[in-house]
Amino acid sequence: YVLISREKGAGGHQVDNLIGQKLGWQVFDRQIVDAIAQRTKMRQQMVEYLDEKTRGGLEEFFRHVLTKEIGTTDYLRHLRQVLLTLGQQGDVVIVGRGAEYILPVQFGLRVRMVAPFDVRVDRIALANGLTTEAADPLVAKVDQERKDFIRGQFQKDMRDPMNYDLVINTSALTVEGTADIVMAALRQKLHVGPASASAP
Repeated sequence: YVLISREKGAGGHQVDNLIGQKLGWQVFDRQIVDAIAQRTKMRQQMVEYLDEKTRGGLEEFFRHVLTKEIGTTDYLRHLRQVLLTLGQQGDVVIVGRGAEYILPVQFGLRVRMVAPFDVRVDRIALANGLTTEAADPLVAKVDQERKDFIRGQFQKDMRDPMNYDLVINTSALTVEGTADIVMAALRQKLHVGPASASAP
């Protein structure tokens, strides 16, 4: 799996989707993960379906990981279950929601996309037809919410580069260029690429 953390405006859906496209893997952004984690029926159906397909050597390992308490809220327990199920399935790109603090590091590539604040404000303003004055507090608010979520749920600082395998400053990079860097790192760590989209 590829686990992507990003600052608001540092690497949009185009990068995530392009990586998924190159690998032939499904992309789960934070909205999808949230929806599954908050809907009991959907979560159960997904877990049951994947359990039928993924009974193998990793099952006992993941069951062991599932017993580790990261937080106390029902939401976090459901979130952990969803992320571990997706991780066990494999061949997925997961965006946000602290997946890098839940899934075993040896089976995936953990990526953080960053860019200077003013660059990100300009990007969000352009993408949404806003003035920079209107985009500025929006970007700052999302940055703070993401920081607070990771700090509150996992007691981690998402800005710490040691939490990732790769940190990319996207300010001078194209979508294609950013995706290519991620693909190169994925090949180095897991020997996975477009020609071989199977998890080790």
